[in-house]
Amino acid sequence: MKTMLLMTFLALIMSSCVQEESTSNKLSSSEKNPDVYTPRDAITYQADFVITPYIAASYPDASDVINSAFPPNPRFIKLAGPNWLVVNNLTGEFEIQSLTNQPPSSFQIQVYENGNPTNKIDSSVLTIALNGDPLRAQQWHIENDGTMKAYSLRSGSFGIDLNLSEVYKAGFTGDGVRIAISDSGAEINHDDFVGNILNGVHKDYTLSPPYLGTPTPTSAHGTAVGGIIGARGWNNKGGTGVAPFASLGFFQFLSSSQSTGVLIDQASGNFKIFNYSYGDTLLFDAQSDQGYVDHLRHETQVNNKFFIKAAGNEFSLAEGSLCAPHNANSPLENESPFQIVVGALDANGEKAVYSNAGSNIWISALGGDYGSTDPAIVTTDLPTCFKGYSKASNVLPNEFEYGHPANPYCDYTSTMNGTSAATPMISGVIALILEANPTLSNRDVKHILAMTAQKNDPNHDSVFGVRHPSRAFVSCTDLNLTNHDYELGWVENDADIYFNNFYGFGLADAKAAVSLAQDFNQPALDPLQWLPLPALVETNPNFNIGAYDSDPISLGIPDNSALGISDTISIAANMKVESIVVRVQATHSKSGQLGVELTSPAGTKSILMNINNSFILDSDQNLNIDLASHAFYGEDAAGDWTLKLIDGRSGNTGIFTRWKINILGH
Repeated sequence: MKTMLLMTFLALIMSSCVQEESTSNKLSSSEKNPDVYTPRDAITYQADFVITPYIAASYPDASDVINSAFPPNPRFIKLAGPNWLVVNNLTGEFEIQSLTNQPPSSFQIQVYENGNPTNKIDSSVLTIALNGDPLRAQQWHIENDGTMKAYSLRSGSFGIDLNLSEVYKAGFTGDGVRIAISDSGAEINHDDFVGNILNGVHKDYTLSPPYLGTPTPTSAHGTAVGGIIGARGWNNKGGTGVAPFASLGFFQFLSSSQSTGVLIDQASGNFKIFNYSYGDTLLFDAQSDQGYVDHLRHETQVNNKFFIKAAGNEFSLAEGSLCAPHNANSPLENESPFQIVVGALDANGEKAVYSNAGSNIWISALGGDYGSTDPAIVTTDLPTCFKGYSKASNVLPNEFEYGHPANPYCDYTSTMNGTSAATPMISGVIALILEANPTLSNRDVKHILAMTAQKNDPNHDSVFGVRHPSRAFVSCTDLNLTNHDYELGWVENDADIYFNNFYGFGLADAKAAVSLAQDFNQPALDPLQWLPLPALVETNPNFNIGAYDSDPISLGIPDNSALGISDTISIAANMKVESIVVRVQATHSKSGQLGVELTSPAGTKSILMNINNSFILDSDQNLNIDLASHAFYGEDAAGDWTLKLIDGRSGNTGIFTRWKINILGH
């Protein structure tokens, strides 16, 4: 997509001296030793006109008055210069048609009186440079023009992006927002982190408390995640982060014990946003660490922190001939409504094949594919060609990963993907929202994301169908259940809000989100008009309130039957629903056969856990699990809530023994 930047031409005779800081292409001693890395010198272009893409404050406003020496109606003619520079003949404004940096180049402008080509007023030979990012044109998640391949064989679809360019033009870059990236550590000296790295805040949880220290990376994952959030913008290096001026701190968390103390510490401190691009592949139901869940509640509600969590990449799991998808609710803590769980889309706006589905997903962003046939995400990598994703290899996914002129030091990659890639995009978007309006609460921001999300993959209902995913694979045992809708696609609830277990509320739209953050009175963007949200009401946070408890029951679950068995709890609370969490218990020798569905008083159904899910791969017994859903957003809480259990496969039977409900809203 053509990027238009405007600058008023002031007809002044200016020096055409050009200065550019040079860098050497030779490997330094630190690059020969991959354990030590020192950032290379910065690159800054200087010229008569130096333009920074998207940031309006970096050049004169288009309303500036043309030099008073000119007569009325002057005409401006570009006689020579780069093809990415277009001059408006009537106004003298520059149109910059480039997404990436452009070194200094000469151009010539002539000015004529009243368009008379024989009455030349002035002629100037000047220089112009564009301080940008050379890999920006491959970062389709920022602005997708339908041609960007990110070095893969195919491009994605036009408009499948985060809609960021207008946000940058408005001057929002995440400046001043502090983000912690709790991951596999990172190369904090990476060239593209210079200017954004915080000092003295990084942690290594393999050390003793207070854990402060260099977050030595054990993989390239954390570095890639950090670049998606906050690669420094417009420094003529690499790509652009979603929040390109955000302040970053990195944690080496994944190699730690991940004890309760460590979990709580990596969710604490002087940061606004915590990015968690990790998860657990647990093929059995388990209760989350209650101390950690309580800490998330406290930090969210009292200290207004944001915890952004990946939905997970285990949708296609198999063991022998059994092929069963994983539920995004089942990684530990993912059921907590105090985390924002993120799903991943490919470059065509459909669910990435790996992305877990679940009723707990709030929002989606771009995770991409694998970077060979279809595009993945271009981001930072561990520097040098000795480690990381981009390095010497006999099998390369594409030409960029080794020996490419745009990646001579292998410090960038075009193969980052997963909900791990989608999650930092949402962290970056939230940083932009908070810069636009720092007074917003956690729930305000969640509301803004939900209301402004794009309903991607609008044909999901008809295309996906209602059959179990195992039907798509010839080698897999058919786990479909007759007369049962495995998945529902886009569901419109009683508050006229759409929700989808694949996508949550849809694909994040940064432009619309920032706009709503600045001006709450936009019914077209926010039909519920809740901003700012009143105080949170949580009806049963500890699952110990009798009015929200079925008490012990003993209901036989019909074997291999879509009829299932149901139980109802009547709720008297007069409130609007934001999220629901249920705790469901059942006895069953193969809990993975069970599906769980919740229906609201208004009749909206949400599938909380799909039948024949990944738990069958581990032969997990019985069920005692917390499951969240956001499908009822905006509905009234009062009335009968019905929970239904379905046994999706023959040969084993079970008993529905108890369930409890926690309603969050206002």
